[in-house]
Amino acid sequence: MNRRVLMITTQWPPVPTVGTRRPVRLARHLPAHGWTPVVMVDDPPDSAVAVHRPPDHSLIPPDCEVHRVPGRMPGAWAHRQLVRAVDRAAGARAGWIAHRLATGLALPDHVPEWTPTVVRAARRIPPVDAVWTTGRPFGVFVVAVAAARALGVPCVLDYRDPWSVDIQPDRAPRWPKAAHTALERALLARADGASYVNQDMLDRNRVAFPPRAGAHWAVIPNGFDRAEYAAVTPCVDAEPTLRYTGGFYGQRSAVPALEALRRLGDAAPRLEIFGELDTAGQASLTAAPLGDRVQVQGRVSAQAIHAKQAGAAALLLAVGPEHRTALTGKIFDYVCAGRPIIGYGPPDADAGRLIRDAGVGVWIDADDPAALADAFAAARAGTLPYAPDEAVLGPYSAEHMAARTAALLDRCVAGR
Repeated sequence: MNRRVLMITTQWPPVPTVGTRRPVRLARHLPAHGWTPVVMVDDPPDSAVAVHRPPDHSLIPPDCEVHRVPGRMPGAWAHRQLVRAVDRAAGARAGWIAHRLATGLALPDHVPEWTPTVVRAARRIPPVDAVWTTGRPFGVFVVAVAAARALGVPCVLDYRDPWSVDIQPDRAPRWPKAAHTALERALLARADGASYVNQDMLDRNRVAFPPRAGAHWAVIPNGFDRAEYAAVTPCVDAEPTLRYTGGFYGQRSAVPALEALRRLGDAAPRLEIFGELDTAGQASLTAAPLGDRVQVQGRVSAQAIHAKQAGAAALLLAVGPEHRTALTGKIFDYVCAGRPIIGYGPPDADAGRLIRDAGVGVWIDADDPAALADAFAAARAGTLPYAPDEAVLGPYSAEHMAARTAALLDRCVAGR
């Protein structure tokens, strides 16, 4: 029996975020498991976002039913106008300060303002059997729960990140943690199911919000989809090059990598960073420049990144202590690229365990710059270990992610 699932999300092409990949990959593979995706997205894209993000048209969504619903979010619109006005009057720095001061005024963000429009739109489309959504932004949980109640179908909340158990003050400065906790508790009490990208995230929420009787919770890791790399032509430089795609920030610092390059001197490979340096990394590079050994390119399209990843001597991964249990989507992009991974961070990080067990590279303690330098030298020499174990990687494929999501949806429907 084929069922229909309404996927409500603000993360859909051309929105250029890592979070866009999870719903896209699910929509691509759910039909093989008895569920037809019906996607509902805001129009124009990124309606809830205050700061403009250039669209990325390289991530191609599957051919499925998509309903573009006007993103009527007055608070988000006012936020954008404020930032633009200040930016024009006093410059980009002042505009950014205005953005930070205004961030967090809505609980948990501006997406709940979209609720009435989505509920009306959901009532007009052909019937669905369940509602699914993914956060962050966590305001979309409010929208999905309301839509599911209006349609009389079960609702599944998908967590790509923790919410109130790990409140980050810079992202939600105006409301106390207790307010976020109360809202999250109310939403989980109304949801039929919840999925989490790792066991630690599920366990922490289970302690904070014991699941109600009849609710179904599951771990559904991020996945990789080799279909996205099928037509990629590797971009290979004449000189062996390490590549890092994404931003360094907080304790996910570039400093260990920069120190490793300095240890190697002229024998160091080149390092290209497609993203931003953290503050400590910037200070390190300013104090002791590495010349053409390091190039910070800024972000480029996913299509260009795929080619760069596929042509690298090795791909660099950094994990901070605060993300010890996280399996970032970057790991799986690297797996698809088919190049060895050099990862560094806490010795017991889940990312390190996966890299070692799957045979896709090496994992180095971030406090061991000598070992990291040895790995860089091996990358330049082409001697890094690389023997992917598909038995280990299989559970992280997009096909497996879709199968587990379909099973969770099936249990929620059966429980009604």
